[in-house]
Amino acid sequence: MKLNNSKMDCTSLLLAIANDRDESAFKKLFYHFYDDLVHFSASITNDFNSSEDLVADLMLKVWTEPKDILSIKNIKTYLFKAIKNRSLNYLSRSKTHEYYLSHPHLNDVPSTPEDLLISKEFIKQFNQLVDKLPPKTKMAFILVKDNLCSYAEAAEIMEISTHTVDRHIQIALQRLKAELEKNNSLINSEL
Repeated sequence: MKLNNSKMDCTSLLLAIANDRDESAFKKLFYHFYDDLVHFSASITNDFNSSEDLVADLMLKVWTEPKDILSIKNIKTYLFKAIKNRSLNYLSRSKTHEYYLSHPHLNDVPSTPEDLLISKEFIKQFNQLVDKLPPKTKMAFILVKDNLCSYAEAAEIMEISTHTVDRHIQIALQRLKAELEKNNSLINSEL
């Protein structure tokens, strides 16, 4: 389930989880955010399996400590910020910074019918270009373009201003456009 494709009342779900220990409400919340959180985490860790574990641990915390989440104003921002921190902690604990820089981002799951039409090779090459972006620019790009966060949400998650998010997006788009134009064969081979 994509975050912005269906508006759901997260506040009601959180209340049902905290007050009634409602498993179906937890499942709805879990599945609503799971894919996007895993892909966001994997964009930081470059380890899809570990990202799945990190997200599962975060969601377990939501289930086991539900009273803590009632004070959260925006659960989407909270979850993305929490998974960003967990992913960064994972990197520092496991000392995989070299691994992060040397392995391409894995994203084989098509998210829209349009993605199904684009070849896996093009997606792989595009993801490699995204991986070459500076870390903060890459994070802003993934939050805004892949996870459909607003600039304000991305700014809160990254703990920067919305103007800085905007600048990171501009840089990302300029660099990606230049690389795609430079690799004209990348575009022509897919047309």
